[in-house]
Amino acid sequence: MPLRIAPTHLVFLVLGSITAIYLNWSAISASTRLYNLIVVVPVGIALLVLAALILGKSLLRPHDPERLEKTPLRETLGDVVLLACFGVFCVALTKVGFDLATFFFVWIGVHLSGEKRLWAPPLYAAVFTALLVESFGSLFPFPMPLAVLS
Repeated sequence: MPLRIAPTHLVFLVLGSITAIYLNWSAISASTRLYNLIVVVPVGIALLVLAALILGKSLLRPHDPERLEKTPLRETLGDVVLLACFGVFCVALTKVGFDLATFFFVWIGVHLSGEKRLWAPPLYAAVFTALLVESFGSLFPFPMPLAVLS
C-alpha cells in the first residue's frame, strides 16, 4: 500500500491519540464529577476528532509519490527534533514552570521553523508567553507553577 502521509506526521497523530485516550480514561477513572472533567475530556475528544480528520484527509488524497520523496532529510529531522522538544516541554511544565517552559519551547520552535533574524524568536516567545500565561490564569482557576511571571 502506498504511503500517503509522512511517517513523522503519522507518529505524531498516533502518539497524540494515545495520550488523549489515556488522559480521558485517567480523568474519568479518578472522578466522574463534571467540574473535574470540564476541560480534560472535551479537549481529549477534540484531539481525537482532529486526528481522525487529518488522517482521513491524508488517506483520501490521491497518491503522489513525488510529494513524499521531495521532503528532504533536513525537514524530517526538524520535525523529529520539534516533536522531541514538545516532549521535553511537557515534562518541563511542572519542573521549571509553565512560563519558562513555554518561552523556551516557542523560541526553539520559531528558530526551527526557519526564522533568520536573531531578535525575532525571543521577542515572539516573550510576547506569546506573557499573553498565554495571563489568558490561562484568567481562564482556569487552578494554580500554575510559574518561575518568572508570578
